Parts: sequence; structure tokens; C-alpha cells
Amino acid sequence: MIEATPTPVGASTENPQLGELRGRIGWICQGVRLAAIVYALWVIYALAAFYGNVEAINKGYGRLLQKDLSGVLAWQQAAAFSVNFAVWLIAAAACYSTWRLFTNYLEGKIFTFDSALWLRRLGLYGVVAQLLGIATRPLVSVILTLHFPAGEGQRIVSVFLQPDDLAILLLLFGLVALAHVQKTAAEIAGEHAQFV
Repeated sequence: MIEATPTPVGASTENPQLGELRGRIGWICQGVRLAAIVYALWVIYALAAFYGNVEAINKGYGRLLQKDLSGVLAWQQAAAFSVNFAVWLIAAAACYSTWRLFTNYLEGKIFTFDSALWLRRLGLYGVVAQLLGIATRPLVSVILTLHFPAGEGQRIVSVFLQPDDLAILLLLFGLVALAHVQKTAAEIAGEHAQFV
């Protein structure tokens, strides 16, 4: 009869390959996880600081719309912030998906179905946030010009795209496609494992 020797307290039962993997990519995974959190917090702080400052609004949107927005009212600031906060919530979901994806990588779940789903969520939340951000720009421009008298042509609907909008969308669609490839590969690997 073979007796199992108990593992001493504090001894590692971790797979040595997982330890090697963490040694090679651990710093990258931790860095990306931290960057996702810092980015989400930085964006919400920047939004609050921008929409809480009439001078900043006038310099930013006033220059874009070619209007003096120094008379913008507090409710307009709050409404414009609220629109951008809704977009931020979706971007924050993309950041959370990034955090979960790289947590999986730290746990050695590189080419797994679960990791492919988190990568897909990251891409999809990012695409939705980017498209919504583009689509809400005209709404924000209207909100910030509502203090002007009606019928004088001072209220503006500004529709614009920036080159980086398209670059970001291309990158995010690439992540969605990569997630589909990884999901398919994980499914094929799972089917092969059943036959072995």
C-alpha cells in the first residue's frame, strides 16, 4: 500500500510551468491590469474636472463650436457630464474585462474559452463605448448651446469624426476578431482532448 505524503504547510503545489509562465509574462499582466484601473479612474476624473469648469468648456467646446460658452448654466454642465458618464460606464466595463482577461493569463488560462470570452467582451464594450462617444458628440454640443435664445441660429449640432476614432475602432474590431479566433481554437482543442 502506497501512502500519500502530505504537503508541508507553506510548500508550493503550483505547476512549475505556471510559475515559469508567470515569470515571463507576470509583469506584463500586472502592468496591464493596473493600467486598466488607472485609465478608468483617470477618465472619470478628467470628465468631472472638465465639465465642472466653465472656462475649460469654453476653451474646448467653445473653440470647436466657435461660440462663447462662458454663459453655460450649471444644469447644462451636469447634463453634458451625464451623457459622457454613460459612455464612461461602458468604457469602464471594457476596462474591467481587460482586468479579468489578464487575471486569467496570470492564472495560466491563456488559450481558453473563458479568456476568449473576456477578450470578446473587452472588444465589444470598447466598440460600443467608442461608437456611443461619437454618436453623443452632437447631443453634447446641443446641450452646451441651449442657454442661447431659440430661433437665432446660435444653438448648434456639431457632428464630427477624428482620425483616431477610426483607428481605435479598427483596433477594437481586431480584438473582437482575435477573440473569435481564440474561442474557435479553444473549442477545437476541447474536442481533441475528448478523443484522447
